[in-house]
Amino acid sequence: MEEKKEGLVRALGLKESISMTIGTVVGVGLFTCGSAQIGLVGSWIIGFTFVALLISIWPCLIYGEMSAALPCAGGTYHYAKRGLNRLWANLSGWHYIISVVAIGAGETLAFSNYFKILLEQLGVDISWLDSRVIAIALVVVFLILNFRGIEQSGRAQTGFMFFFWGCAAAWFLYMIPKVHVSYFGGIAMKELPPFREIMYIFGLVWWCYTGFETCVSMGSETRYPQYNLPRALKLSVFLVFALNALFQWFLVGLVPRQFYGILAAADAPYAEGLKAAGLVGMPIILLCVGIAFGGDLSTINPGIAAPARYIYTMAEDGALPAFLGKIHPKYKTPHIAVIVVGAINVVLIATGSIDYIASVSLISLAVCYMIGCLAYLGLRKRYPDMNRPYRAPFGRLGCYVTIVLYCFMLIFADSTALITAGVITVACIVFYYAFTKRHWAPLLSIEEEIGIIEEPDGAEKARMDREYAIWKYVTIGVTILALGIYFIPMLLR
Repeated sequence: MEEKKEGLVRALGLKESISMTIGTVVGVGLFTCGSAQIGLVGSWIIGFTFVALLISIWPCLIYGEMSAALPCAGGTYHYAKRGLNRLWANLSGWHYIISVVAIGAGETLAFSNYFKILLEQLGVDISWLDSRVIAIALVVVFLILNFRGIEQSGRAQTGFMFFFWGCAAAWFLYMIPKVHVSYFGGIAMKELPPFREIMYIFGLVWWCYTGFETCVSMGSETRYPQYNLPRALKLSVFLVFALNALFQWFLVGLVPRQFYGILAAADAPYAEGLKAAGLVGMPIILLCVGIAFGGDLSTINPGIAAPARYIYTMAEDGALPAFLGKIHPKYKTPHIAVIVVGAINVVLIATGSIDYIASVSLISLAVCYMIGCLAYLGLRKRYPDMNRPYRAPFGRLGCYVTIVLYCFMLIFADSTALITAGVITVACIVFYYAFTKRHWAPLLSIEEEIGIIEEPDGAEKARMDREYAIWKYVTIGVTILALGIYFIPMLLR
């Protein structure tokens, strides 16, 4: 296959695309803000999680179509550039960068909290150490990993994810005898919270799905993207649901309702909930090992890799200063962009607030996805004959529905984070007219921009289909399990 002149190499396959995507999504949301909402709604958390799945499926399929047709680094930025205009493209790029970096920053803080609790259970007290110091040190480690190449980063990502799944399965089996069926049913409060609070809770649960298009941002580094990217998107959203639902089921079944106040206020709700319930020692050790060294690390890694590709692409295009688009001659990575992502991480970590970081991230990603939907409509209109290896079912309708739902959801978001999003938007527009409009590169043809995308030969295609079939059936199985497990308390009560 012909590589792009910039030096990015196609090294990621289906499993790496899935692990990069799930790694971004499953982590700080599930193990901090998302599951903390159990402290407010109890076992009804599955309803919030299921609705969040429903409003995420269509955008995944829409992005699957665009990524198969335009497999470029930078995802939404490229789609908006061609489907709308450069101003919209810049807005999507800025919001995506901030949101995914925020996910990574929140994840480092989550790692710090779970790591400190793990050491506490092992008899080592480092409560005196500021969590932000641990978080920044972790960022440095992952900057080095991403600096040294996407293939190395991709292998590490797959290792983190399989380690996490292994620890999760072991923890589930270990904790099953300790689950109390009587803890299910009802809500944590005597009456439902006000509608505005319900929507705020739902927004934090939906944040557990944001980042579902991470693999798209690395389209220039994906092998056979016309197959692997749509497949990764279709599978990832259901795997994310399954993991969220399973972990939430256990938290509901292990923690008595009198401790829900602790869950609602906890930065590490799983560990704090187990401690409150008296389930110390091995239950917390096994849990924290899986979350910290599997779930958290698997989110931090793509939280640096994906936004760095956006910065690189935008710099290459003239939307950002050209030095940000340099490729390392040895490692073939956008190394300066990686360093910039690290710097933004440090700024966000310095706030020390996972809730604020979460709100900023979910607002910016919702804005990015709405721009992506508008770009989809524009691409359908401007390039009706574009080669589209995959087509989203009822894609146009899905765009309208998604935009309306996300706008409605943002009305109830955190006001401070909304102001932050407004500042980001204004800063982007000012920068666009002050710099970008005078420096943008000529728009290349689609063929020039994406290069030659080869078709796999018969043997390779058969291997890819077998791999996809395995992933598909596993995904169907764990999704059914995650839904079905909530019926067990109903049958046994």
